[in-house]
Amino acid sequence: MNVESILERVTPTRKERSEEMALVERVFKLLNAYPVKPILVGSLAKDTDLANNKDIDIFIQFPQDVPRADLEKQALKIGKEIFNKLGVEHEIDYAEHPYVKGSYEGNNIEIVPCYEGAKIMSAVDRTPHHTQYVSSKIKDSNLNSEIRLLKQFMRGIGVYGAEAKVEGFSGYLVELLVIRYGSFNKVLEAARSWNIPEVIDLEGLWDDPQALPKFFTEAELIVVDPVDKSRNVAAAVSSECLSKLIVKSDEYIHRPSEEFFFPKSKPMRTKEQLASAMVARKSKFMAVVFKHEKINANTLYSQMRKTAKHLVSEIEGMEFTVFKNSIWTNEKGISVLLLEFEVWTLPNMVHHLGPPVTQDASNQEKFNQKYALDKPYVKDGRWVVDTKRRFTEAKDALKEIVSERKGFGKNLRELEVVTVLEDEGLLNIGDAGWLAHINEYLD
Repeated sequence: MNVESILERVTPTRKERSEEMALVERVFKLLNAYPVKPILVGSLAKDTDLANNKDIDIFIQFPQDVPRADLEKQALKIGKEIFNKLGVEHEIDYAEHPYVKGSYEGNNIEIVPCYEGAKIMSAVDRTPHHTQYVSSKIKDSNLNSEIRLLKQFMRGIGVYGAEAKVEGFSGYLVELLVIRYGSFNKVLEAARSWNIPEVIDLEGLWDDPQALPKFFTEAELIVVDPVDKSRNVAAAVSSECLSKLIVKSDEYIHRPSEEFFFPKSKPMRTKEQLASAMVARKSKFMAVVFKHEKINANTLYSQMRKTAKHLVSEIEGMEFTVFKNSIWTNEKGISVLLLEFEVWTLPNMVHHLGPPVTQDASNQEKFNQKYALDKPYVKDGRWVVDTKRRFTEAKDALKEIVSERKGFGKNLRELEVVTVLEDEGLLNIGDAGWLAHINEYLD
């Protein structure tokens, strides 16, 4: 494997960099008409960006005495006017503050407000400090190349990006890992033997690192933010993405290959072939289809995961078994929760356990009164009853849960049209991206 050829593919060319910086300069000139201080942040500012990854992050700094409400109002006004002057459409997105973003000649531009100064008054205020910290650590080194290799590796295995769609490793987290271990290869060497929870405190901001899992509860990877000791940079990393990095790191160390960085696209099957592959699994597929207006992507993916978790919990509480599930959305107006059942049909009768005969008499009496018509009896020291199930078919249970919408994400709960499809019928949703998702799911 030739690492240099990979670097050549992932490092922006001089022409690309020149065009990006010319656009940055143009936006800065437009911003000079406003009482804010524009700064370039993110990967482009640190020279750790990937080729053909046209993200330009511009922060507009306000004095710390500007009230938050005024900052948000002024920033939205400024952002909208800048994109209008560029002659392109824009949209509002949300982080700590609402901000404006848009696309200009293939470049994704974000204009984000923050407060100026050393004091961190909101989450986005850390970003300029992140840029400064990383830039100072990689100055006059070859770490830029090592960072690009790790970013592309993570992108190739599907764990790059802290957004809700991926729940993976942010660009800043990748940079910190390379700074901590010294190279792309050393990060992978370390990752394949990480303990859970793994704790990384680059600047030794905590006197007792062993206390960190108690502070960052439930975190499997803890990377202390060098500019804010109370923040875990790896908080967004899901267990699935962390596990995938550990496994793929081990595989790469043993068998290096360019396919880790640039995986080959999987052959796309026809609808007929997809249907045959589904039937061959001898399981049951069901899809809950939501049709909606455009929802902020981070909000949508978070609500989809919440809804999927609730659906699986409810349906398995009725003793059906979900073999596997996934979520998909085209991020425009169609979102789907896919459930594959291992057990989707149950007997009409269920053996329902009641309280032990040694328990408080009032509990035994309540049980016997509730199931009096089913004639409770004692077995192995506790009351039991053989009663009819409410649902014997998973599809009926699922439709009931969907009709109630309890535990659904807020935006999904309020929708009028929600459809439940079965087996080959779910191939007719009518979106090529959905069929590609099914194609990958079946692999």
